[in-house]
Amino acid sequence: MKPFRMDNALPVDTTIPDPSLVCLIGAAGSGKSTWASTWPDTQVLKLDRFRALVSDDAGCQEATDDAVVALQAVLEARLARRKMTVIDATSLMIR
Repeated sequence: MKPFRMDNALPVDTTIPDPSLVCLIGAAGSGKSTWASTWPDTQVLKLDRFRALVSDDAGCQEATDDAVVALQAVLEARLARRKMTVIDATSLMIR
């Protein structure tokens, strides 16, 4: 299998407007967090980070519901302020 390179993920002339909401959804290990790391930390909402905030364990799946509630609260505040926001999660967080 050919190695995945982030610099080939989008056409060269692709521009993401600021502000935007970028949702990186995909399988673990697919490069979401690597790409998310190209944005400032304050702009990236990682579901794992919110799991850690509510349970002290980023891998605690039982904390997912509470983590989603917390992430959505921050997301709503950022969107109201028209701030560039990137969501990094393995699946959709529909509530």
